[in-house]
Amino acid sequence: MSRSVILLSGGLDSAANLAICAVQDEPVLCLTADYGQRAAAREIEAARELSRYYGVEHRVLRIEWLGQLGGSSLTDVSREMPAPQSGTLDDLKSSLETAKAVWVPNRNGVLINAAAAFAESLGCAQVVVGFNREEAATFPDNSADFTARATRALELSTANHVRVACYTLMQDKREMVATLSKLEKPFPFDMTWSCYEGGLERCGVCESCQRFARAMGQTVKRSC
Repeated sequence: MSRSVILLSGGLDSAANLAICAVQDEPVLCLTADYGQRAAAREIEAARELSRYYGVEHRVLRIEWLGQLGGSSLTDVSREMPAPQSGTLDDLKSSLETAKAVWVPNRNGVLINAAAAFAESLGCAQVVVGFNREEAATFPDNSADFTARATRALELSTANHVRVACYTLMQDKREMVATLSKLEKPFPFDMTWSCYEGGLERCGVCESCQRFARAMGQTVKRSC
């Protein structure tokens, strides 16, 4: 069993990896980043509840400067949040446009390196991330290639050769839900926050909401 630091945004993907890590390895610390994103408060709240549910220490990593770089709908409320049309989630051209709109400069690279510093100091062997093959099609920093290259870099930048791990790397979100439904400890789907917005309720129309709804076999609700 590998001692692990979990990058936990509070969304389905990272929460799934926390749940699986709790079965297969040893989660030691959950880190949630606040980089000025719209949903920061809701993500932190969800991650805190999930960490408590799985009995893991939780800390918030505040890196406001990352959001201040600008250029992303996630961090700039003056920019319109993309709301893909129904049935276009698997349309590569449409998804690439959405990915471009919500891209935060080097976010996963920054977060993985920060988490690796915690992992090294705690004697943990791995940083666990919430990636999947569905979103890797449009986000290269969710891919198996990125994960492998990040691990190779950490071999040189950490004394204990921290690696990047992901239990859902080759799954899509529907397969992920199926895996979670089979775990002995019930997975708390209602605790997750898979929405780019930070309102009282999930917006239901952003790409993250739509992918979550599809994975859960739900009808997308187009209301705020």
